[in-house]
Amino acid sequence: MIIGEGLPFIKDYVELLNNATKQYSPEQKLSKIQCYWLSFVLFGLIITNSLCWARFERFSCGKYSAAAICWMFKKATIAWELLLKASVIKLTERYGIKSGVLVIDDTESERSKNTTEIAKVHKIRDKKHAGFFSGQNIVFLFLVSDTRLRKLGVPKQHRPTKPERNPNYPTKISLAVEMLKCFSADFDGLKIKATIADTFYGNKEFFDGAATATGQTQVLSQIKKTQLINVNGQFIQAQKFFENYQGKTEEVELRFNKKKITYRAAKFKVKAHDERLRVIALKYEGETDYRYLVANDTTWLDVDIIKAYSLRWLVEVFIQDWKSHEGWNQLAMQRGIDDSEHGLLISLLSDHALHFHQDQAAL
Repeated sequence: MIIGEGLPFIKDYVELLNNATKQYSPEQKLSKIQCYWLSFVLFGLIITNSLCWARFERFSCGKYSAAAICWMFKKATIAWELLLKASVIKLTERYGIKSGVLVIDDTESERSKNTTEIAKVHKIRDKKHAGFFSGQNIVFLFLVSDTRLRKLGVPKQHRPTKPERNPNYPTKISLAVEMLKCFSADFDGLKIKATIADTFYGNKEFFDGAATATGQTQVLSQIKKTQLINVNGQFIQAQKFFENYQGKTEEVELRFNKKKITYRAAKFKVKAHDERLRVIALKYEGETDYRYLVANDTTWLDVDIIKAYSLRWLVEVFIQDWKSHEGWNQLAMQRGIDDSEHGLLISLLSDHALHFHQDQAAL
């Protein structure tokens, strides 16, 4: 095998992408040299576990210089977003995916406090400690198909002041809703059964935006235990209401595994949402505290809501795997917005490429 040609399955994957691109936009197809370059970069990313041109040069044993590889990355007119769309289409075709659930989550990548070149580095609240750090935040939209399924006690007056929002950095909720709109427009042939996100997205802005973007599908999230619900005309905290009632315990199948759960459920007007939602207090075997799920489509069975929400943890598995093995989080220091976005897309394409390997398909 010649290093520059990449692995056979990667060459086939790039050719598949290029053929799909020709169908949607012939003028944006990859040239022969661009296909060759992309195959090499995906190969190098998988082998070196980084998106670093210097490492790619060493990996090629000096056959390709870091400057030449970087020049292609920065100057080549490649329709990156169209490649990602084509990749998703080919994945759904390969695995016969006709419907699924959309899951939203985000992850932070901490960067140096002194960086001035890397795009979108901004102050991010530190979830583990009081304060902020400099880094990038990435919001993911994850398709789960049917076939695959403030505790530190720091007083408020002593906490760091929240930095003013820069209009060039949209909120995670607005990014998530915009991705849902784009996905629904680009893949209107896929039936979306529900949209799922964690507690951060459990507010009215996201629920309304997600429902509209996906055509009023079921939206699932969590609310805090202190959220107020309307009980007989009075607002009471969700935790205080549900603690007065004994839960129902049963064994259900969650992501192909039997789990014993205890839950209680009812339909309430949630004050923060200003509408009636299905509220479910849920805990798994071995847990002492309940979590509180909310769903906008109250016609679903409680167990079906619980089963659907359990799919959210699959995105956690992807993010952990991606940050460890997909290269972008390891030495991804591309400068400027375009380069950062294109580097991220290469990383995601490498993840998609692995799904076209025959061993992965067999699984």
